[in-house]
Amino acid sequence: MGLDRERDIDDDPRGYVKGLREFAARRGVALADASRRWGRLWRQGIPYTTLLGNAINHPDARGMEMFADALLALFP
Repeated sequence: MGLDRERDIDDDPRGYVKGLREFAARRGVALADASRRWGRLWRQGIPYTTLLGNAINHPDARGMEMFADALLALFP
């Protein structure tokens, strides 16, 4: 994400994430916001890089589960 830290990142600073959130809100489109979940991992004491399979940007199985959880949360 181009960050110099893994704490205090509740809101993903990347422009396209902000744009996607704004687009979804304006259009009333559901958004499975896995980025918000990743950004809050530090609050649980989990460095997000520990959930990456390649230590750069590809989630491992546990990280992919977070994406699945964000998607499933849209279907109560």
